[in-house]
Amino acid sequence: KQWYQRRVAITAGVWIRNTQLALCSCVVAFTNLLLTEQTFIATNGLFHDFQPVVYAIILSQAYGGLLIGMVVKYADNILKVFATSISIILSSLIGIFYFKELTFTASFGLGLALVVTSTVLYSTSPAKKKAE
Repeated sequence: KQWYQRRVAITAGVWIRNTQLALCSCVVAFTNLLLTEQTFIATNGLFHDFQPVVYAIILSQAYGGLLIGMVVKYADNILKVFATSISIILSSLIGIFYFKELTFTASFGLGLALVVTSTVLYSTSPAKKKAE
């Protein structure tokens, strides 16, 4: 098994590996869809009630996935975690003030402070040289 994994890792690039994983997951998801929603699809069609906002969400998710791939490739995995944390905080703050359904709790405030502090400390610390 390890020989096969090393062999595939050497011959297949990241794009090929991602395509293989995506195709496998699409086959499983489509099979599950047909098994569970066969009568609904037969009567209404596969794309029944799809609105433009659905297509916008799909494109947004696809763009976000490509953007994350570029961040990991050209930056650092830690930066991806910081970016994800900050986006969750910003989305939550927008939800608190815009939708007025969420409440600002002490634990959310503590998490906000920790994420902002760690991001500032990471970005202002001098870069360490790798040991040779």
